Amino acid sequence: MKLIFVSSLEVHCRDVAVSRLLGKYPEALVIGHDLLEGNRVLRRVEGKHNATERAESVLEHGCIGCAVRFEILPTLLRLLPGREDAVVIQLLPATWHSDQVLDIVRSDLAGRGVTIDHVVLALDPAATEDQFWDRRTLWESGFNAMPNDERTAGEFLIRELALADSLMLVEGVSVELLGESAEHLKTSGEQYEHGARLIAELAPHAVLNSGAGEVVLGDYDQHEALRRSRPGHFSQGAGASEIADSKILIRVERPLDADRFREVLPEVVATCMCVRGTLWMASCPGVRVALTGTGPRVWMESTGAWESDVACTHLELTGSEHCEAEVRALLESCELSDEQLLALHGASSATGPDQEESDIWGRGESV
Repeated sequence: MKLIFVSSLEVHCRDVAVSRLLGKYPEALVIGHDLLEGNRVLRRVEGKHNATERAESVLEHGCIGCAVRFEILPTLLRLLPGREDAVVIQLLPATWHSDQVLDIVRSDLAGRGVTIDHVVLALDPAATEDQFWDRRTLWESGFNAMPNDERTAGEFLIRELALADSLMLVEGVSVELLGESAEHLKTSGEQYEHGARLIAELAPHAVLNSGAGEVVLGDYDQHEALRRSRPGHFSQGAGASEIADSKILIRVERPLDADRFREVLPEVVATCMCVRGTLWMASCPGVRVALTGTGPRVWMESTGAWESDVACTHLELTGSEHCEAEVRALLESCELSDEQLLALHGASSATGPDQEESDIWGRGESV
């Protein structure tokens, strides 16, 4: 049996992606869930070998955990076909990260001898760059019904792009609404093609499907998905000259002065659609600090000791209007001098084994 999970930022893209998947798997069973206001979960089931279902349930708590445990997982287990050639497509509510759902359902599925074959992210390339730059929360943007969800569209997309093994690029609802004025948003349009290139750079591991061609899916690997979604991770290339025009790779070998870095950070990330990587900070040299930015929101977080990694600052900037030399000059201005390096080495040597280095970083927003 083949089991496919489909995630998305918006319901329209998800539903279009399912239509394309049904073109490849016309016999598939489609199970869809949407979380609505008032802790309501809408369930829709369609398939040639199953009676159509449409039902609504009300949860005590409108959180992902409750919705999965009390509605999505029971429905999935109840409807699992017994045929080896069966295909099940499970649609996740918009803005839900696939790993949060898979972590809950994986063990029960394994008990039935069922594995997860594909995780597909459906998205509109023509809208992706604007979504990364949107300052509003997902609730404020109307993407979900969870007022306490403080994530932005960019935060959802950057993580889900790392988790998915397959991407389904589709035309957004604006194409239908704008009619003849939406040529630039269609599959052959300039804005759509620009967004598709950015998506390919952000998720080089994923199999991309665009247009009306045959659907090809990647293979889901839980460990690889978790590795890719680790804060600070990106697919590292050999150098800026060997990657796309809209992507910059920077590697700085010396620790950075925290105060100077705070001063230059707004300029480093200005005009940058996405930034991710690791920082080697002089204030906590033994700690691997991850830097992530989606449009206007930039945050840093400790990810523990460097372990087998070589301590350095290594960043990937996508969509930046800066050139590589400008970004490098800003970061190199934060590097410690020879004298500061010697002082840091002496201070590190004097640190006792029971003394822990403090983590001064927290989640924030660039100016």
